Amino acid sequence: MLLLTAACGQTTTSTRSAPAPASNAATDTDQRQRYAVTASVLENAAHGPQLCRAMLLMMPPTCSGPEVVGWDWNAVKSQSDRGTRWGSFHLIGTWDGTRFTITEPAKPVGSKDKPIGRDEDTADFTTPCSTPAGGWKPVDPSKVSHAAEERFKALAEKDPEYAGNWISYPKGLGSGLTVYVLRFTRDLPGHEREIRKTWGGPLCLLTAKHSGPELEKVRVELERRVKEKTPGYLGVGSDPQNNRVRLYVTVASDHMQRYLDRRFGTGMVGLEPWLKPMALTAGGAVRPPIATR
Repeated sequence: MLLLTAACGQTTTSTRSAPAPASNAATDTDQRQRYAVTASVLENAAHGPQLCRAMLLMMPPTCSGPEVVGWDWNAVKSQSDRGTRWGSFHLIGTWDGTRFTITEPAKPVGSKDKPIGRDEDTADFTTPCSTPAGGWKPVDPSKVSHAAEERFKALAEKDPEYAGNWISYPKGLGSGLTVYVLRFTRDLPGHEREIRKTWGGPLCLLTAKHSGPELEKVRVELERRVKEKTPGYLGVGSDPQNNRVRLYVTVASDHMQRYLDRRFGTGMVGLEPWLKPMALTAGGAVRPPIATR
């Protein structure tokens, strides 16, 4: 069985005061606001159509999420098994704080379509370093192995100046190779010398304003205090590319983002909404989702 979720967090402890709750309910000023999301819709004997935040992939699958209003299975292609119907769709609708109301016909998800409303929408896994002379290739092939990779990552993660990592696959990279991108708060030459004692593969080092321990302290507080107090809370995650923590919510609010900026510092925590707001034209037509930070 496989559980698919919109976001995930880890249970931790903290002693700081709780952030102000974020509002996910509709107001008089945002009743016309449209949201876009790529998600599964599922209905079974226990409930009507639901927009799936999490789906347990068994047969038949099960789902948890808000009610979908205005759904018509006859208007879409779907799968069914033992009284359960489901399918994956690009959706546009309104949100009243508890229910998602369809305002445009659902569109099926194609194999090459980019999902809307998931973490990977805003993640950037490109290589930020310039291509070195001679291209991306190992500096010491004898130190390119799974064991060497695990050793150097373990050492880096123990460093108090470490601030996260990701891997990238730039053009021209040799088969089977990856470029490891690591962030540290200072002394990149010194960290590179230490890493090269263990790892000989392609490497890109970047400076970071906030260390891993700093980010973890913020993540712990958010997970501990926000979880039970924020309507629409979905989880907390790391964002090494932007050197910040992500707070996943159903719908983001300017009020909550301003609070987070005041509480933790501008840019330390970024709201990541599941339902992406659509821009409205003067005539009320919708445009592509508004970028969030």
